[in-house]
Amino acid sequence: MHILIVSPEQFPLPGSGSVEICILAIAEQLSRHHQVTVISPLFSHQTEETWLNPKLRIKRVNAKLPSEYSKAVIKTIAQLEQPVDIIQVDNRPRSMSRIKEAFPSIPVVLFLHSLTFIPQNRLITSSLQKADLIVTNSKSLKRAVLHRFPIQAKKLTHIALGVDHFRFKPLHDAEKRVYYELYRLPADRFHILYVGRLIPQKGISTLIRAIHHLKPIIKSKAHLIIAGKTKNKAYRNTLQKLAQKLHVSVTFLGEIPHEQIHTLYPLASCMVCPSQKHEAFGLVNIEALSCGIPVIASSNGGMKEIITHGYNGFLVTNYKQAKSFTSHLSHLAQSTELLSLMGNNGRTTVLERYAWQVTAQKLESAYMSLL
Repeated sequence: MHILIVSPEQFPLPGSGSVEICILAIAEQLSRHHQVTVISPLFSHQTEETWLNPKLRIKRVNAKLPSEYSKAVIKTIAQLEQPVDIIQVDNRPRSMSRIKEAFPSIPVVLFLHSLTFIPQNRLITSSLQKADLIVTNSKSLKRAVLHRFPIQAKKLTHIALGVDHFRFKPLHDAEKRVYYELYRLPADRFHILYVGRLIPQKGISTLIRAIHHLKPIIKSKAHLIIAGKTKNKAYRNTLQKLAQKLHVSVTFLGEIPHEQIHTLYPLASCMVCPSQKHEAFGLVNIEALSCGIPVIASSNGGMKEIITHGYNGFLVTNYKQAKSFTSHLSHLAQSTELLSLMGNNGRTTVLERYAWQVTAQKLESAYMSLL
């Protein structure tokens, strides 16, 4: 089977965004048994074609605007030397619709990673009608799509994402010391990690306030690590000023490349995902669990499917209130036994439920049902 995957027009591939990470991880697994071509946008530092292995290549097209990108993708598909058996378009329903119109005889799958590109309007309703199958990355996202577009019920299925648990794993103390120095982090602290974009809806200011509310003896040992990119330097400055004002010890690491991020997770005592809006899945959560650290997360979206409250972390129902996170941080900070137990449980969760191989196998079965 020749599988073609269309990456969104916004970011380069390989990339550090969760969508781009998922596309490559899934493509690599599928290429074990099938020929896979991934089409992505061309950026200045890249070549037009890259072979990652004998059965997996990336073809890059020089177009950034969605309409131009769709045309370039369609032209590229038409010029491929090997016929395509199935097309997967990630997170762009309008592009998917244009591609299906161009190749009506080829099954086209829309893989949704969020609600961002499916507003409830007639244009998207019409676009979704053209999909042969719609895959969501969580049950929560599937329910949300179904609520907006009930007519698509028969086309909808969900397939959870995965993690490379051979790479994302706990580290020995000697290894940790090396990376503490690399990242210039203070040793012997209760490290609280945030990984993700620096945007208001991710709730970073809520996390800073939550640490501020810790009892002084606990707060004095707490250190916040923030790893993520932002296009808004003013917002980062706002967060830095808030931390200074509230006397919260913090290190801003900026964006850590995904090929390196597995060395950061195990340095943390716990990770916090304080999202203030719906998170379809939350890839960082299973990456953290795989590294053996508990996760405190807002009780929304797909995170409720990953975190089992009191087992591998804590779910915060009243997540708009900073003090709701404080109590769980305090609980973990005062018990090394609980940190270890929940960390081990998190690792078990990942080994039992989340692997890219399983994600790819389920996708393969879904593809076969369309042929």
